[in-house]
Order: sequence, then C-alpha cells, then structure tokens
Amino acid sequence: MSRPDETAPASSADHGAVALDGDDPTLLRLEGEVDLHAVESAGPALTAQLRDIEVVDASGVTFIDSMGLHCLITAAVAARERGARVRLLRPSRPVLQMLEITAMVDFFDVED
Repeated sequence: MSRPDETAPASSADHGAVALDGDDPTLLRLEGEVDLHAVESAGPALTAQLRDIEVVDASGVTFIDSMGLHCLITAAVAARERGARVRLLRPSRPVLQMLEITAMVDFFDVED
C-alpha cells in the first residue's frame, strides 16, 4: 500500500489547500478549510515565499483558523516592509469574518 505524498497540498473536500501559483509566485491561492493541516501540507516553501506574496485569492475558503490568518498576516507585514499592500481577491465570508473579528481587515486591499 503506498503512502500519500505528504508534501502535496491537501485538496479533498475535508481539507483545504494553500498553494502558490506555479505561473505567478506572487499569487497565493486559498481553498476549503485553511487550517493547520492545510498550511503544513503546503510545506516549507510556503513560509519562505510568503514574503513575496502580492495577491491572495481567498474566494474558495470555507473555514479559516489562526494558522490561515497567520499566513495572511505574514504576507501583509512583508508587503508593508516593501512599501506595498497585499490585495485580497474575493474573500469568502469566513475570511472576512476572521479579519473583522481580529481587526486585521485594514491590513489588506480587499477586492470583491
């Protein structure tokens, strides 16, 4: 019996995916449940490349926890250090709620 690839992003209905766009390394796509499991599944490359993120597509997020929020904030802080802001594309209701509850919505340029 083969083991699943532990470095591949989760993509089943039960889990989320946190993935860098292969064609555009400044684009981060979030889908499904963006939690500890999804962030860890993205692997160590995600942490290193969060500082280069300019755009986050969060339209497909059904749930986000503190680890997902941590990814967003890490990208936003790095962008501010470069004199830029992260654009958050079509954030789902769970993402907006998390940002509102934590008073972090102003860290991003939100685009519907």
